[in-house]
Amino acid sequence: MKVKKLISLISIELDQHFNITKRRHTVKKNKGELASLIAMIASISILIVVYFLFYINILKTNLALYTEMNLQQLFLNNFIMMSGLFGFFLGAFVLIGEFFSNKDLKVLITLPLEPHETIFGKLFIVLFDQMIISLLILLPALIYYGIYTKQTTVYYIISIIVFLLSQVFPVMTVLLYTLIISKLLKRFKRRELLLYLSTALFMIIVAVLLFFSGNTFSINIENSQELPDITINPEGILSRLAWIYPPAFFATKALSTIGVNQLIWLLMFLGFHMLLFVLTYFLGNRFYYSFYSILSEQVSSKKTGANFEEETWFSKASNPEKALLKREWYYFLKTPAFSVNGFANVLVFPIMIIIFAIIFSKIGVPEEIFEQILSYNIFIVGMISVLSSSLNGLSYSCFSREGHLLKELKMLPIEIEQILKAKIIHIYQISSIGFLSGLIIGTIFFKLNFFEFLGTVLFSIMVNIFLNLIQMLIDVSNPYLDWDNPQKAMKENVNGLFATLIIFGFLGVFGFLIYKLVPIVNSYVLLASLSLLFLILNFLIWRLLKSQLPTAPRGGGL
Repeated sequence: MKVKKLISLISIELDQHFNITKRRHTVKKNKGELASLIAMIASISILIVVYFLFYINILKTNLALYTEMNLQQLFLNNFIMMSGLFGFFLGAFVLIGEFFSNKDLKVLITLPLEPHETIFGKLFIVLFDQMIISLLILLPALIYYGIYTKQTTVYYIISIIVFLLSQVFPVMTVLLYTLIISKLLKRFKRRELLLYLSTALFMIIVAVLLFFSGNTFSINIENSQELPDITINPEGILSRLAWIYPPAFFATKALSTIGVNQLIWLLMFLGFHMLLFVLTYFLGNRFYYSFYSILSEQVSSKKTGANFEEETWFSKASNPEKALLKREWYYFLKTPAFSVNGFANVLVFPIMIIIFAIIFSKIGVPEEIFEQILSYNIFIVGMISVLSSSLNGLSYSCFSREGHLLKELKMLPIEIEQILKAKIIHIYQISSIGFLSGLIIGTIFFKLNFFEFLGTVLFSIMVNIFLNLIQMLIDVSNPYLDWDNPQKAMKENVNGLFATLIIFGFLGVFGFLIYKLVPIVNSYVLLASLSLLFLILNFLIWRLLKSQLPTAPRGGGL
């Protein structure tokens, strides 16, 4: 593999992935784009500052606790493993989108490139994206640990190596899995959908294994005699971790030992990652191009049938509202990047709530604190339900997901309000999974009575509609239509960042107001008043959303 060729490929991929040349040209041509870019950078900067102020306190608390228990090595291990697991669960579908759905593959296949060269070029792009996770989670932890324990220069050199390779294992695990499973999927129809679903199943299996292995790493903080000596006992926590997440084990040993032992553990850490690259080289040459070629043939063979179906939907005999809703579902289910991400988004948060509920039930909560929490139970359950459903990824991409098909949609002889209604109904049909899951989990955990349950349902519906309409308004104002693979329409859409900021910002401010109002206002009166307020706000935002659509082409949106 020629290094110059690989570097050129990576630089071109980076330019195309982030639209660097195109953005530079657009900013020079349109000063309004520069203002939008500056506003986005300012918003992200503020978010980062707030995040790190909060995150530093978490690091201080954790390291102080581990120091008190003489388990400082476990602090390093936990944050290395945490960044890797976040990378695994958040980056799996991004990797599939980049490797199997990106339009530039049609060009890359025609170039004099070996499959492994294309794989390593694209792998670098995915790792570049995933490094944001390590930048936010792992790097501050490594730096803080070094300062707190007064480490030498060697520690910081090894820390840089650990940081740079921190996302390789989770990304390569998914990549190797997809390369192996692609061999088995060649004989099936709907291969792309099966690839996404099999990867989702793989992630679920990993999550279940991690959950059930939790007892292996549990520590009884109240009884110091039960704390394991992880530096001596070969059956200790850190030793057992090698079977669950090897990079964290090797990295922790390399960072916490000295002398020749430190060098040996560092070489084992590097050797482990080198083995992953060798496996990728071998499997990539055998399976990658052949599977992608089959996917391309399958996509092209579907176009005629898809066009015929759309003509049937919008015939005179068809009801426009039903036809539009059917179109939404067809496009959603026929595009695995949309369907898998949509369903995953509304299921992830309820699963997290279940895990936290189990954890709290095991460690116990002081009775005084639990009684105080119960006074806010209906609002807590409501916010759990709202958060589970509003983080669906569909609202902030309702028009972005159309891409080039938006032009066809605008040419149809139908009213704008009909398009909006179809999209909203589709969004709520999907988000109802998270809504009901969060509501049921919260109701069981907080033991709501029948009337509290009904009030919470009404309140949650109003707030959920409010947040989804706000996200749709963001996408109408600035849709991301120029994407080269469907994954980017959801995962790399800047509207998602703004939507997330609004959702968590709103719930933070709203939670603070509830905390202050509940002691002085009856909970049921407050619940009814807020439900009425959000009903009025929803009506006003709906009118604003309808008014935005006709003017969007002149305003730079749709």
